[in-house]
Amino acid sequence: MLKDNVIESIEDDSKAFDRLVEMAVYLITTNEPVIKRAGILRNQAKMESIPLSSKDVFLILAKARRDIEGIDEGEKPNVELDVSEESWLWDQLITEANLTLIVSMPKVGKSSLVGAFLGQLSSGSTEYLGKEIKGEKRSIYIVGSDQPLNDWVKILIPAGLAERTASGKVILKEPLKRLWHKGKPLHLTEESIELLYGLAKNDPNSIFVFDAFASLISGLGLDENHAASVEPIRMLTEALAATKATPILLHHASGGNSGERAVKASRGTKALPAEASQILELDWLIPEDKHDNRVTISSAGRNSTPVDMVIEQVDRAVWVNLGSKSEIAENLRLEKVREKLNDRQELVLTFLEQRDEKNKGMFTTSQDLVENLKSEFEGDNTKALSTLNQLENKKLIYSKYRNFEGKGKCRIFYPNKK
Repeated sequence: MLKDNVIESIEDDSKAFDRLVEMAVYLITTNEPVIKRAGILRNQAKMESIPLSSKDVFLILAKARRDIEGIDEGEKPNVELDVSEESWLWDQLITEANLTLIVSMPKVGKSSLVGAFLGQLSSGSTEYLGKEIKGEKRSIYIVGSDQPLNDWVKILIPAGLAERTASGKVILKEPLKRLWHKGKPLHLTEESIELLYGLAKNDPNSIFVFDAFASLISGLGLDENHAASVEPIRMLTEALAATKATPILLHHASGGNSGERAVKASRGTKALPAEASQILELDWLIPEDKHDNRVTISSAGRNSTPVDMVIEQVDRAVWVNLGSKSEIAENLRLEKVREKLNDRQELVLTFLEQRDEKNKGMFTTSQDLVENLKSEFEGDNTKALSTLNQLENKKLIYSKYRNFEGKGKCRIFYPNKK
């Protein structure tokens, strides 16, 4: 059994911890600058004779936020609210001045896609992969602690954000202002957040790319499966908000959740996607086919229209848009249907396609088949029409009626060009 003096000491420590949480609540609710909060808590902890690690500071702030969320009375009527309109850097994909979370399994292409976009933005392009680029060229800071320098260079050179010199060395190019990598990492300690805030404050409207969440909190003693692990991100985004910076956070998907909706695909605590205004998920179009490099992009956002895109990386940091997932699925279906056509059906379909291609959209009637494929139909219009109907039922061709002078209403056929 514990001695009375030990119990008393434990109770004193517990009360001291509660007081620190109360102080954290006060700091948050009174909008004390983010950068000052950790230092104030440490000083108060010293007065309580309690040493605080970075993990402890983040845990106390996380507990304070939970307490605040439990007592918030909500917005009241007839009170003006400051609500800004949603703005985009990359239409419906990357939001401006708010957190965008990009999730995928490793090696799908998160950093490569972001690098390609940043290259297009920096070169003055107004569109990329079929989506409007609405933002203008601005400073870029990459906290890329998840990848070695060599991997980043392979992304940055094609994007125009780095170049190899005559001596074989590599230099970073404006507007890329800073790069941290696996060899020179930056983790989201209080000091690092203060450093990033200082950069953002002196360089407003910048873009900050963070790769990836697990690497950023590495060494802080935080478990990415627990909500408290998100506190450094909260602290960071809150600090950057005043500078109008745009944070883009890369995060790994959970193997069991890959292919789920963007919010659920995120690995670890679901408190992380809750912090983001926009979430993008990248996934292989056909995961079981290791030779198929097509990637789907789906989105979930508070104010965005859901995105359905299929893209492919044809070279490092060089992507092409292949259409929507539904369009790709339909094309795959049509390919499988076509593989099962009999000789007559294939002959007629090829005739329609070649006729359409050579004559700029020229349609075909059953009589055209009889006149042009004489050996196949031997003057039998019924057989020709039956074959056309079979192809239309398989959605390989379409038909409509048109009035012809002297002939009346006739049915014309044309290929499905998907």
